[in-house]
Amino acid sequence: MRIADRLLKSVGFVSRFEPEGDGARLQFGGTAFIFGVRMDERFFLAHLVTAKHVAEAIQPAEAVIAMNGKDGAPLFLRTGDQQWFYHPTEKDAVDVAVMPFGSARFQEYDVEWLPEDMFVTDKRIADFDIGLGDEIVIIGLFTRFFGKTRLIPLVRTGNIAMMPKDKLPTRDFGEMEAYLAEGRSIGGLSGSPVFVRNTVKTPVQTPQGPGHVFGLGAVHLLGLMHGHWDLPVSFSQQAEAVNMGVSIVVPAKKILETLYHPQLDAMRRAHHERFKEPGNHPAADTTLKKPFTRVNLDTALQEGEPESIGRSHRND
Repeated sequence: MRIADRLLKSVGFVSRFEPEGDGARLQFGGTAFIFGVRMDERFFLAHLVTAKHVAEAIQPAEAVIAMNGKDGAPLFLRTGDQQWFYHPTEKDAVDVAVMPFGSARFQEYDVEWLPEDMFVTDKRIADFDIGLGDEIVIIGLFTRFFGKTRLIPLVRTGNIAMMPKDKLPTRDFGEMEAYLAEGRSIGGLSGSPVFVRNTVKTPVQTPQGPGHVFGLGAVHLLGLMHGHWDLPVSFSQQAEAVNMGVSIVVPAKKILETLYHPQLDAMRRAHHERFKEPGNHPAADTTLKKPFTRVNLDTALQEGEPESIGRSHRND
């Protein structure tokens, strides 16, 4: 399945901000993606979404979100003291973190945000008959190579393996509402968006009589990559964790519940009333103008004045 460029442009890579001399050192370890909350007919407010365990691994330091710029050079967004928001009622059982995303240079980013109408909810599952065997796509960070002059996301594919009604036992989040997908997860994919295409059944006439041709339907956001299922295996009296090739996906509806955290929603509404025209933004960013590597990005970031709470973005 060919992946649309707009989906590739929805992701960024996450690092801890670690000052080093006059610059900074970055070590990307997770993925974030962009979601747009519609505020009215013309404006959206952009948000960053990643896994809660990625955000907590960075704290109390600032996070840095790296995304491509339209001029071809990566842009680096420091989060400053802006807080991550977690699920309002199941903080310890939902691996989702959300933060308002704003930059005075937003128009310079070569990014696309995901709209709410592509999120898989219970209704969308029923309407599109999404289920076991449907093809999934994961877009995120490959920590061993992510580009030298531009950030390059990795695409992995698989299929929905299980959509249990019961919660699944997990190591760090206890009993978690989740889907299982066939397809190996790797560290940098934590926080990645997981897309699914429903199966379309088209009636046809065959020599044997009426039949059907099956194909791929619309793209939906199934959820967020949490990690993989490990199987402890004893061998020569030693135990090691083996990736079973089964990934754990946080359902998209849990992302929506986090995005509409009452405190975050109140902040959005207050901000929109105050700044219906472009205003200030929650983080400082700078652009790297030369090739970079995973090992050392000591010239990538410079100290900047922190910006204030996020911005409305026009839908035109």
